[in-house]
Amino acid sequence: MSAVITFANKKGGSGKTSTVVNVAGVLGSRGYRVLTIDLDPQAHLSFWSGVNTYDSYLSIYDALLGKCSGKDALFRSEHGLYDVLPASTAFSSTFIKHLLDKPNPEGQLKKVLLDFRNDYDCILIDTPPTVAALTLNALAAAESVFIPILLNFLAIEGLAQLTQTIYRINAAFNPDLRMCGIIPNQYDIRSNHSKRVMKEIYENFGENMISPRIRNDIKVAEAPEFRIPINLFAPHSRGCMDFNLLADFILDRVKIGKGASK
Repeated sequence: MSAVITFANKKGGSGKTSTVVNVAGVLGSRGYRVLTIDLDPQAHLSFWSGVNTYDSYLSIYDALLGKCSGKDALFRSEHGLYDVLPASTAFSSTFIKHLLDKPNPEGQLKKVLLDFRNDYDCILIDTPPTVAALTLNALAAAESVFIPILLNFLAIEGLAQLTQTIYRINAAFNPDLRMCGIIPNQYDIRSNHSKRVMKEIYENFGENMISPRIRNDIKVAEAPEFRIPINLFAPHSRGCMDFNLLADFILDRVKIGKGASK
């Protein structure tokens, strides 16, 4: 059975997509069989992974509504480090209405993933900042959740709110869900503000909950243009080093086997 990991934050621009793509790339390069799921209607993970998001194709939204199976919507990236269940920019409010009309609407993603649990070692889920029904599905389907954050004080408030949401989902929908780590993104070692925010997070959540920091690196920002993860785009960059350390942290927190048969 594959490990299902959700990356969530209510705030946009917190680095969720970058984290999922680059961790997936690192794990794929280490021989893990990785599936990524793009739930964000912006479809940035899908585009970064090689999907032509301006075209028509079956997406994760079609699978959630039962219009197709998850395997019908599967996209295999050219670099071969991970596969994708893509989002679609054609997403609309009508989709949410149809999703909420289904029995057990919060459990539809978990149902879709039944097709994949024996095919991959891990499934990494990228969530939108605004569509609550999709984030709820992602948290109801996962055993582990990691929270990428930007280092500013407003992020701490959002972090506290999301932590409460995770506890409520744990109690109401998914008793297996565990918050496994906080991922500080775009860390500037020269910034006193970043250092103060890090100190506040350590005091509130404990040092063991904080992953290695992802430092500012222009190479991470440039990689989406070439539609490959950082370990292929700039393997000697500090961004690649940081995401390798983050992958080590995740592997230490989440039991991920290797060798699922496809």
